[in-house]
Parts: sequence; C-alpha cells; structure tokens
Amino acid sequence: MSLQRKENNLRRAKERFDRVNKRTKEFQIDFRREQNSRGRFRTRPHIVRDYKQFHGNNRGLLHKTVNLKYRVHGDVPSVTKTLKSWQPKSLKGKVFRANARAVNFTVHDAGRTAVDTALAAETVGLKGADVALREVRNTLKQKYTREAVDDYHRGVFLMGRTTADAVKGVRKHLKTKKQYKLEKAKLQFQKADNKLFKAKTYRPKLCANAADLRSAKTQYRSRKVSDRSNPFRRAMNKRRLQAYKQTKRELKFERKQLITENKLRVKEYKNQKKIVKKASPGLLALKPAAYTAGRMKASAWQKAVNEDQDNDFVHAIDSAKRRIAEPVRDKVSKPQRLQKHEKKRDSLNDKKSKSNNRLSKQESRLKDKHDSYKKRKKKLKPKKSKKAKDTISAALKAAWKFVKNVYEKEVKKFFATMAIPVIVILLVFGIITMIFSATSSHSGFTLGTYAAQDYDLSEAEKYYTELAYNLNQKIRKVGDSSEWKNGLVGFGANSGDLTDTPDEWVWGRSSVYDFDPVYDYDCYKLWSFLCAYYYDFDADNDDIYYWEFDGDTEDLLEEIFNAEYEFVYWYDNQSRWEELSPYNYWGGGNASTGSYYTAEKDAYIYDGQPYRYRFKPQAITSELSQYEDGDGYICITDGYRVLDPNNSYKETGFFVMDHRWYSGSSEPFYYIDNDTHTFFFMHGSDRHDRSFWGWDGNDAWFLVSPTDTHIWNDTLNDICLYGYYQKYQWKTECKLYYNVKQNKTFDEVVAEKLGGMSHSDERLQYYALLAGNESGTGTLFGNHQTLHNLLPGATIRTYDLKREFGYEMTGWNTSSDGLYQGIKVFCTNGDKLKAPFKCKITDVNTTDQKITIRKDDVEYWYDGTGGTKRDTEVTIANATLLSGFSEGDTINDGQEFAKTTAGNVNFHIYIDTDGYGWDYIDPRLVLY
Repeated sequence: MSLQRKENNLRRAKERFDRVNKRTKEFQIDFRREQNSRGRFRTRPHIVRDYKQFHGNNRGLLHKTVNLKYRVHGDVPSVTKTLKSWQPKSLKGKVFRANARAVNFTVHDAGRTAVDTALAAETVGLKGADVALREVRNTLKQKYTREAVDDYHRGVFLMGRTTADAVKGVRKHLKTKKQYKLEKAKLQFQKADNKLFKAKTYRPKLCANAADLRSAKTQYRSRKVSDRSNPFRRAMNKRRLQAYKQTKRELKFERKQLITENKLRVKEYKNQKKIVKKASPGLLALKPAAYTAGRMKASAWQKAVNEDQDNDFVHAIDSAKRRIAEPVRDKVSKPQRLQKHEKKRDSLNDKKSKSNNRLSKQESRLKDKHDSYKKRKKKLKPKKSKKAKDTISAALKAAWKFVKNVYEKEVKKFFATMAIPVIVILLVFGIITMIFSATSSHSGFTLGTYAAQDYDLSEAEKYYTELAYNLNQKIRKVGDSSEWKNGLVGFGANSGDLTDTPDEWVWGRSSVYDFDPVYDYDCYKLWSFLCAYYYDFDADNDDIYYWEFDGDTEDLLEEIFNAEYEFVYWYDNQSRWEELSPYNYWGGGNASTGSYYTAEKDAYIYDGQPYRYRFKPQAITSELSQYEDGDGYICITDGYRVLDPNNSYKETGFFVMDHRWYSGSSEPFYYIDNDTHTFFFMHGSDRHDRSFWGWDGNDAWFLVSPTDTHIWNDTLNDICLYGYYQKYQWKTECKLYYNVKQNKTFDEVVAEKLGGMSHSDERLQYYALLAGNESGTGTLFGNHQTLHNLLPGATIRTYDLKREFGYEMTGWNTSSDGLYQGIKVFCTNGDKLKAPFKCKITDVNTTDQKITIRKDDVEYWYDGTGGTKRDTEVTIANATLLSGFSEGDTINDGQEFAKTTAGNVNFHIYIDTDGYGWDYIDPRLVLY
C-alpha cells in the first residue's frame, strides 16, 4: 500500500507539473534510425514537442542561433561519424580518409573558434550596452532626484515614481508568481520521483547487489581446491579467481552507479528547494506599502544631502552608499541568490550528464573485459637481428646488382671508360657502409640511398613548390592595380587602413628594402633533408623503413618554408586635403532668380549617428548627388561638411552654406538684432523677425525655411532652399613598397632543424651524404637511378632544365604556370633518344609529337629486398620515331628509336606504386 501511495503521489505531482510546464517545452527535431518495409535502416527526422535541452541566456541573436542545435537530437547525420565508420581497405582509400578527417577536424576547429569568438564579442557588446544603459539611468535618476528640492516638486515626483513602481511591481509580481508555481511543481515532482526511486530502485537493487557479491564470494570459496601439486587444479583455481574478480568489479560498478545517481538526485532536490524559497513573490497586498516606504526613504535621504551641500562628511557617506553599500546589497539580494541557485541547477545537470558519460564508458570497458580472462595470450616470437657481417654482405650484393643492371648491355669501350668511376663508387659505398655500420644498427645500404619511395619524394616536391607558387600568386595580386587591396588583406593587412590606391608600386630592392628577392630551392636538398629527418636511428633491426608523405610532412614543409621566406610591405600614404583658391560655389544666389536648390526639410538632430543633420534634396547636381545615402538624403556634420555615406561617412571637400550670414552675394539677407538676440531679414521695406538661434527642431542654419522661401518667391510653397560649395580637394600621394625577405637559407634551416633532433650528428652526416656534400665532389648517393638516360649524354644531370617537376616558379613576382608533372630538358634539335629499358611503343601522336613507351614489372633495385617490380610508362614530348619504328614495336634496352624535334624534350614517368594505382614521379629520381 505504501508503494502504491508513492506511485499515486508521483502521478499527481507529474500531472500538476505538466499543467504549469508548458513554457519548458518546445518543438524539436528527433532523428531516429528505423527499419523500412524492405528491411533497410534509414535515418528519418521527426518533429516532436519535448522539454527544453538548454535554458541559458538567449538575449543575443547569435546566441539564439547557436542554441538552435539543442533542438536537434537523436541519430543526427554527421560527417565525423561517417568518416569514423568508414573502413577502407586500399591505400588510396586510407589516404583519402586520413586527409578527409584532417580537413573535417580543421573545418570543425576553425568553425568552433569563429563561433566562440562571435559569441564572446556579442556577450561583450550586450554587457557593454547594459552598463551604458544602467549608467544613463543612474545619471538621469540622480539628476531629477537632486532637482526635486522643494516639497511640492518632491511630492509630485514621489507620487509619479511610486505609481510607476507600483505598476511595474504588480507586473513583476505576477510574472514571479507564475514562475514560482512552476518551480514549486518541479519540486513536488522531484520529491515524489525521488521517493519512488528509493523505494522501487535504489534500496532493492543495493540489497540485491550486496547479496550477489556475497553469493559470488561464497561460490568461489566453495569451489576453490587447495591442491597445489596438481597443475590442472591450479589452472582451474586461477580461472575461477579471474571470474570472481571480474564479477566483483561489475557488481561494485553497479553499486557505484546507484550511489552516484542517488547523490545527484539529493543535490538537485536540495537546490530546487532553495530555488522555490527564493522564488516566492510574497503577498501582493504588502507591495504598495513597500514601494511607498522605499521611495519616501530615498527622497528624504536625497533631501538631506541636497540641503547641506557644503557638508563633505554627508556627501562622503552618500558616495559610499551609492558606490559600495548599494552594489553590495544588490549582489546579495534575493533575485541574485535565486539566479545563483538557477545557475547551480544548470551546473548540476551538466555534472550529471558528464557523470553518465563517464560511467557509460567504464561500463563499456567492463563489458569488453567480461570474457577476456578466457582468451589465451599468444606469445610473440622475437625478431632475429641481422649481424654486421650480413649487413655489409647484403649492401655489396645490392651495389653489384646495381652496377650489373646499369652496365650489362654497354659496349666494352664504354665499360672500360667507366670502369674506374665504378670502382671508386664501390669503394665509397664500402667506406660509407663501414662508417654507418659502426654508428648505427641500420643497414649501410639504407643509409646510402633515399629511405623513401619515389611517389612520396615527388609528392613532397610538389607540395613545397606549391607553397612557393601560392605565395607568388598572392604577391602578384598585390602588384595588380585592381586587386592590390585584396592581396594585402590576404597577408593580414587591415583594409580600413588602405584608403588610397597607390600612385606607384615599388617591387624588390628599394630605399625601404635594401635586398633582392631570392628563391633558394634545390629538389635534391629537399629530398635529402626529409630522408634524414624521418630516419629512425633508434630501431633495433636492419629493415629499411620508408617514410610516407602525409599531413605531418605538409606541416613540416610549411614550417621550413615559413622559416625561409617572409613577405614584407610598406604602405606609404602621404595623401591629404588641399584647400582650393577660390572655392567652387553651387547655388546661394538670389532666391527669386532660382539660383538656389530645393530640398525637403528634416527637423531632427541625429544623436548617436555618424552625422549631425541631414536633408533630402529635390534638385541636385552631379557633384553632390554622389554623396546621397540609400534614402536620398545628404548627411552633414555640425560644421556643415558633407559626408560620404558610401565610404563609412568619411568627410568630403564639400560644405553646405550657412545662410544665417549671407546669401553668396555681396549683401547679407539675414541680420542679427543684438538687442533682442534674434534674426531678421528685409523683403522690400518689410522686416521679418525670426525667433530661432541656430537649430530649434523646425529649421536649420544651412536651409532657407519654407516660410522665408514663400515670402521671397510666392511659387515655392513648403520647400526649403540650400546652396553648397567645394572648399577642399583630395591630393593623392601614395606608394607601396613590397618584397620577399629570405630570413634564412635552406641550408641554415636544415642545420637548425636537424641539429635540434636526437642523433643530430648522424642526421647531419646522413643529409650531407645524400646531398653530395660529404666528399665535396657534388656526387649524389641518394638517387634511385634504375632507368638508363634517354639522351645521348652519360647522365641526365649534365643537361640544363627548362622546367622542373612540380609547380613552376621562375622567380618572385613573375608569371608562372601551375603544376607540371614532368621535366623539360634543353637539348639539340635532332638528338637521338635511347630506350631506358626493354619496352614496347604503346602510343604515337604525330600531331602533338608525343611517344609513349611501356614495360610491366620493371625491377627497381633500391626498393625492398631484391628490388620491387612495377609497371612503368614513359611519355616523351617533342620527339618523333626514327625510320623503321612504329606503334606496337618492341625496342631493346639502350636502342635508339626516336629523335628530338625542338630545342627541348619533355619526359613524364608514370609508375604503378605497389599496385595501388598509377602516379607521376619526378623523372630525375629514376633516370641515370
């Protein structure tokens, strides 16, 4: 019966709560994942009316917009969820997912930062407006209160203020009473719900939990066998102990969940009880007396202060009362305490939500470990480390294979000529191998070449050149007379400071920047640096670990590029207003001759606006019409200077005439009567007095009023007259100096970067070896050359390049094309081209003079143990086949099959990277 009464109390409390709870509900969108008639699951939105998920401050428009996200809940579609659930199997899919997740994270982070910044700015603006409004109200309150000295005025003021307070107080009382009913219903609902929770859930489950724990412990002890001689029984005891410990952890966690929920319920109930107490509005019948007493007390105190104005002690007490006592009283007042407890309620809700999330994660971990003790652990076999002898032997075998691959089909004369360099190369390989075998456990062969695939090296080269290309495009935008401002804004300049278009653009070395723009780029140094940076000198085995191009590599390249180059500029603006002599006048003559311009009067003074006055012309010239605002008004300052509403209300060189003094002719038509301090004018022999002095709400100094216009000219009724003149002219004198400053050379950046890492000496030595600085001869040991050079020369290095692989950079602030995934090599027209390997002519384009040759399973000696076989295509531009060759023919390694048709020949090499797809690589990586 007791439990039934508690359930009835909960039901009645819920019904009572629902009656006053309409304001706490709102329309929301609930995304639900449901199964359709075909058995497929789809996420569909449903519009529901449910309790508000957010009760914060919604004053600002941005806050209201952002808080709309609390109206959407359920299985909401999300890009982040999609990326997390997607499990690609191919390398390209994984790379795409990683890039997409990085972009998604960047967009979310940037968006969140922008939203937080906007919300903070709006909050600051609202708080500032509140402070300003409060200060204005206090100033007016003090002003009118201090002026109410005599009893009559004070009595009238007291009655008026008391009546206003009574009306506001009644309205506030009714609103507070409504809120009080809602809070009281919430309290009753919580009280009934907590009682039912304790009687139906908390106590029964807590008792059952303790009983289960005792039962599990008893069962474990009863089944435990104390026979240590039998290994099978020892294993079973261990398994039973693990099962008991897991059950104990789960039961204790369940107990923790119950206790945590009960504690939070108790805290919420106590806080709600305080809210109800503080939200009580009291009796309405006592409010008028309280208002009257408070107003009389304040009036009496103010009278005492005003009557004895020379008493510094009284004024000190009044100042302390207004600045210290009253603010402190307001902070500890009943509304402030209520607001404090309401904030605490929200914080308790957040705390409860975080606690539930934390407990749910712990519960999921416990579920994952539920049967973990039943699984057997696999023993990992230790990896065998190679000895130094095996390492050196493998390196020499690889070197011999390289020599054989390069020279096996050359003629004896060529082999005899190159025998000595080959021996020198082998000796250098051996010496370097011995040096690095003594300082590292890695393979000396690995340290003698690039520890990366051609694809990753080429991608790094493309990204670095793209950084330079993008910076150059932004610099060229600065030099464009129509885009210069947007270009500087792209470098972080404030567009508001760039008011005038420069008369002269000064690029490069100048009186401001005494240096030349330098572009210091060498792809061989870039490859060598990346391989030295990523090389793992702490590994325990001798496997070759290739680094991969990813987001971290992009960040590294951006870091070293920004350390090298910096865009600098100086916007030297000496533009100014110059006074005209004489001024240019429009209107202001005799009204009867029509030399004035007509306008509608605008009888307002605009406080808080960028302008002081404005009027709407009916007749206007082209000089003044360019300064009309969107409503057709002319805006001016209190000194009658015309403003430009289309350019942030900046001053122009035009002024509206002040018709108090003269009409533009030699005789003034307005006069001043010094005895009466009034204006008057003569129309014929009649004198017309004017009572205004300046602006009186109906007329202005710079306008001839409709009354006076009617007197002067009977045909112009209800129309003002005005005139204006140009006093100043804007003189432009502006220069823009800009340049690219090289803060550090690439070698300095590399030395600083590698010098700050672990194994700095080995990394710098490795970099010097790959970059060809070890012996001082310029020989590069880091190349992957597997394919023979197609040109007649011994190596492609002896030829100059017209264009390199990557984004073109011919120099800072010069025009350049975009991405080019090949190389253009200067040659002699008619040079014979040799096949880089035994291959097949797969495509011939005689119109564009392009030839494509292909071979499957080309063995690249440096990649992996024994090399890697990849499908390879070479496209040659500016070349034609020799006589006797045609599409589909097979050509041997080193056989001449084509000739060049211009002063340069273009090579593109396209390889299948490990079977994951075709990629362009820099031909200099594989061509000998």
